[in-house]
Amino acid sequence: MANKYKGKSLSITVDSVEYNMDLTSIVLQNEEADDDATTFADLANGGAVQWYFEIEAVADYSETSLWSFLWTEAGSTDIAFLFKPYGNATATAAQPHFSGTLNVGSKPPVGGTANEVFTFEARLDVNDEPTKVVA
Repeated sequence: MANKYKGKSLSITVDSVEYNMDLTSIVLQNEEADDDATTFADLANGGAVQWYFEIEAVADYSETSLWSFLWTEAGSTDIAFLFKPYGNATATAAQPHFSGTLNVGSKPPVGGTANEVFTFEARLDVNDEPTKVVA
């Protein structure tokens, strides 16, 4: 029987700080890389791929929020992350973690609609292919 994944306890730690209270959605995606030079190794592995996180989060302008991290670290590169889709403390074959480094792009938006919780979207590019951690 297949173990159907349903996001409930998902967590991401970036630069040693866990962010899950602010997130409403986070997906580790990939797409064909926009690269001027594709190597033979890239082609042998199915083509050059760019991995990235697509996130949606609640805007919280306090110092410890994900929004503030993205604002402060805009333009920063090679920041360590550990993505836990199940939120489990220890990675297993059935509930793996994913690790690597990411880059923060531009600053997140500021604002919102009257009397509504403001959420924002961001993209965080991942350097290389993330590592699937199973133990």
